[in-house]
Amino acid sequence: MFFRVKTPLAIAIATSIFSTTAMAKSEILQTNKGTISDIGDWMQIVIPASAMAGSLAIGDTEGAWQLVQVLGTSATITHSLKFVYAKARPDGPKRNSFPSGHTSAAFAGAAYLHHRYGDAWAIPAYGAAAFVGFSRVYANRHFMDDVMAGGAISVLTSLYFTDPYKQSDLMLAPSMTKDGFALNADYVYGRGKKKRAGYSNVRDTKEYNNSYSLFIGSSFTNKNVLDDGYHPSFDLYDFERENVLNTYAASQFTFDMGDNQYMNLSFTPYESRTITNHNQDVDFSGHHYQAGQETVTAYSVWNSTADYMFELLPDSNWKADIGLGVSLSWVTMRMDYTEGNNLSEESHFSFAPAMATEFGYQFNDNLSANMGYRYSASSSVSSQDLWSSIDYKFSNRWSASIVAGRFDQQVESKHFNNDLSLYYTGFNVKYAF
Repeated sequence: MFFRVKTPLAIAIATSIFSTTAMAKSEILQTNKGTISDIGDWMQIVIPASAMAGSLAIGDTEGAWQLVQVLGTSATITHSLKFVYAKARPDGPKRNSFPSGHTSAAFAGAAYLHHRYGDAWAIPAYGAAAFVGFSRVYANRHFMDDVMAGGAISVLTSLYFTDPYKQSDLMLAPSMTKDGFALNADYVYGRGKKKRAGYSNVRDTKEYNNSYSLFIGSSFTNKNVLDDGYHPSFDLYDFERENVLNTYAASQFTFDMGDNQYMNLSFTPYESRTITNHNQDVDFSGHHYQAGQETVTAYSVWNSTADYMFELLPDSNWKADIGLGVSLSWVTMRMDYTEGNNLSEESHFSFAPAMATEFGYQFNDNLSANMGYRYSASSSVSSQDLWSSIDYKFSNRWSASIVAGRFDQQVESKHFNNDLSLYYTGFNVKYAF
């Protein structure tokens, strides 16, 4: 009797232990579920739904139709790009990470509220949408460029479809009563003559000197060599998921400063995950990784730049701009066994002065070609970015470009060294304001 009881009990305990071990997963690959993630899941629905309900409540059926167009178009673009890039999510192999659908939906509603009803809605609407984006990164469901691209796609889509709300003297709004529905009428003489500055208005002829642009494309790693300053280096290019197609996205604001001068502000978050079985031992940040053990790495470099540019040939078809600026770079590297329990991490933040040049030629009112080069360096980091583009201007508001370039960055510090080189290509959409 004792043997019969003990054997099943031992088997159950052993099964439980081995099942737990099998299910164990590195912190790098874990999905962080909880209140923040749950709120983000709900807010992606609540924001556009509230925008729709608000428009219908005040009888703005034209605005409601514009919101439908914004949601439909941004969702189509977002999910088409998911299919094209098939980027693996940070918490697993599912290949639909880029761009973030949650963030796209949230910003579609927020941007519509802003562009339709004015600046008073901007802070609360964008704040709620930004929380959705934060929740996706926090939950380890998306990379930063997924979230940035998803939000920017919806904002640009709203700028195209949404017109400012023009109130009429007579306004009709439906409402619910205990007996059914009622139609409320409100008349204010002269209300319809009030005008508010617009956003989309793709047909206007005004010249705009400020702009926002979103670049979306692919990157191809040439090398990504790392070491901790004490042990032999290793190249992430040789790892399983690093030598496949990866995304590359960037946001840039350009502000006119007058007197043929302007300022560029940009943000480029590049991230990758690799999973591989090493064919040799690897040491990094005080941790040892044995050959043959499945290992996961999480690499990221977030670059922010600010450049003050001068136009040398403002009245010519030729373009020759030069400028000075600064670069902020944050590089992180994490490594662990896929089953966990051997996590290492190193990071490096740097600040460096920079110089930038851009040359080009304007063939006609719509078509131009440009080439640019940017170099920054300090005692611990140096980087260079070389790119070329073919640009087409559709209107005074909208233009698009095909871009190809190469980015290199070297980091040298006491505990972390990194030599990154990659090529990128894609398209750029610009909105002038």
